[in-house]
Amino acid sequence: MDVFKVLGNQNRRRILGLLMYKDLHISALAKELGISVPVALKHVLILEDAGFVTRAKVGSTHIVSINSEAAQKVKSAFGLFDEPLVVQVPKGTSLLAALRKAVRLRVEKTPGGVFISSVEGKQGYYIYEVNGRFTEKPVDQFLVNEKLEVEFKRLVPVVGRKIVVKPGHYPV
Repeated sequence: MDVFKVLGNQNRRRILGLLMYKDLHISALAKELGISVPVALKHVLILEDAGFVTRAKVGSTHIVSINSEAAQKVKSAFGLFDEPLVVQVPKGTSLLAALRKAVRLRVEKTPGGVFISSVEGKQGYYIYEVNGRFTEKPVDQFLVNEKLEVEFKRLVPVVGRKIVVKPGHYPV
């Protein structure tokens, strides 16, 4: 199988990127990519045929893992596909204004400041790192006075439902 053809698809590259950090089941991959489960499975099968991933059946689901031999090659190859966006702004510009020059953002105002609720149309709760460190400063109050590298992190609910935990003494 042609490796360039396999890695030429954005969804397959994104699957590999997600699997670099943890194993996921097919439906979790589909949800993260915003595609159907059958389409996610199709991409996983192509990656599996090329030797990039392995699947393990657990009950009625399939857990997908990156092939440990392929992981280092994938990690070094990702630099070829993902070039950072570079934005130039005057000193003292808010980080929000700078980021809006690079990507589509939607923000929501709160009493504590502005928070990012959508990046490139993908909704969620976003936090961001500046030069590899988390910051608690709202994005509209963070001023650019030096070269910064910014990385968005979208928080995804693990369970998808609320859990109420009450203190007290209950029979075991």
